[in-house]
Amino acid sequence: MKLVLFLALSLCSASSWAANVLVTLDVKGMTCPLCVTVVNKALRKTDGVIKAKASLKTEQAIVTVPEDFNLDSLLKAVDETGYKGSINKVEKQS
Repeated sequence: MKLVLFLALSLCSASSWAANVLVTLDVKGMTCPLCVTVVNKALRKTDGVIKAKASLKTEQAIVTVPEDFNLDSLLKAVDETGYKGSINKVEKQS
């Protein structure tokens, strides 16, 4: 019974079928820790985002998303906070 449950959960997990990608966003306009919090919350609330971490020091956000994710939704989430986002790089996670 445990094996059947394990297999069912494995088959239902989207992350078991698709690789994840690491997206580096340049975020312009962040000037304080509250800015970072606002950007983090906006990205993390975006459907499909697995993980997001913005940095004031680098003026970037590193976001983990599924391989087939629409990257425009990340830019839209950042733009809606009042900051300007642009994609710097996209890398497959191993």
